[in-house]
Amino acid sequence: MSKKLSGIKLGLCGESLTSHGGYLLFGELWERLCVSELLDRELPQPGSGRGFRPSHIVRSIVSLLACGGEHLSDISRISSDSLLAMIGDASRLPASNTLTEWLGRCERWVEHEWGGQDENVLLQGLERVNRKLLGVLVRHVNKKELTLDIDATVVGTEKRGARATYLGGRGYQPQLGHLAELRSFLVSNLRNGDVPSSKDVLPYLEACKANMPEGAHIGLLRADAAYYQRDVLKWCVENGSDFLIRAGRDLATIRAIREIPDTAWERYVDSDGFEHSDAEVASTYHSMEGVGWFRLVVLRRRRNRGQYDLFWGQHMYYPVATSLACSAQEVIRLYNQRGRMEDAIGQMKCDFGLSAMPCSDIKANAVWVAIGILAFTLFTIFKSLVLGADWVFRKAKAVRFHIFDIPGRLVRHAGELVLNLGCARPLFDFLCEARRRCRRLVFGFA
Repeated sequence: MSKKLSGIKLGLCGESLTSHGGYLLFGELWERLCVSELLDRELPQPGSGRGFRPSHIVRSIVSLLACGGEHLSDISRISSDSLLAMIGDASRLPASNTLTEWLGRCERWVEHEWGGQDENVLLQGLERVNRKLLGVLVRHVNKKELTLDIDATVVGTEKRGARATYLGGRGYQPQLGHLAELRSFLVSNLRNGDVPSSKDVLPYLEACKANMPEGAHIGLLRADAAYYQRDVLKWCVENGSDFLIRAGRDLATIRAIREIPDTAWERYVDSDGFEHSDAEVASTYHSMEGVGWFRLVVLRRRRNRGQYDLFWGQHMYYPVATSLACSAQEVIRLYNQRGRMEDAIGQMKCDFGLSAMPCSDIKANAVWVAIGILAFTLFTIFKSLVLGADWVFRKAKAVRFHIFDIPGRLVRHAGELVLNLGCARPLFDFLCEARRRCRRLVFGFA
């Protein structure tokens, strides 16, 4: 076999070929959603007639991320692919340095409002577009009360503007809001790596509330111990939102846990019906000044034999503050569903640009993250409304492997442009049906 392969010569093909034949469906969804029109309406326009429209820039970056690119320099891969270049208008495809310059111009596109605070106009426009696209998913799932998961993550980078993180090295620590029912991100807040995750939580909650899709409400706030703050719980009460927040193990919480009688503890049964012999749950009530009384549901796990803690004894305790009236078992099961957000953050890092920051300025990188969130939302819409079935649970890697990365050849026949795909007949039929579903979709944005 090695001799046969070594006998194959390489040659350069001059035909119009593509290695991303299935990406045509994603491009059609972009047009059906009128994303270009939304972007041109919400983002600042170029200063001259020769400049790139914002929709052209953002579409190029979204295409780069959707096809698996990580860096702005990967845009050259799009220009060499016949189909991707045609979708992105090959006659004026931006170069990587043009994209970098466009991201960096957000420093100039700043308004001074609200007492002199700087507001990034470019970032706000992208958030408004993402909000409208999330409205498509809201209508699809037909739910008004949504669960908002909030978490911070560390993004390592050696860019000049980044600062030291608690994990070591330099980087950023963005706050991310994820809507569980929509499987999409709401809004991000990119911060430097030395900013504690518990800082400025209330302004971020207000930003999440302002960017909720039309007709939807934050029905449940779910977060870790960094958000166990009086102002956060008070905000939930005032806004009519339930909360599931990991409680901090302060002196008052410890005292409340120790007052739970031994007879109140029961074996924990997870969502799969498995009973854990080393875990028990119970609940009590706790109060906080300015908030009032709320439930404190506690999961305790028995330590390994022979291991004891000076203050906690033979058990490890995990308290959760909640306003929900369901059983203690159900509270823990609902809180554990935060793991889905951890998975979504992993997808953002691996597939949608969160792991590699292209610029040295934090404001420009915030725009990059916002475009990644926009691409993530479009990908979710594509899986839910175009591919359908169980594709909504598949990750970007699977969609690229099975759908996007199909070889194709662009030919002209009878005055029409035809894309001949190199795939099996069942997959070809599935793609044709998915394309028909895409063309039947009707959207309207005011």
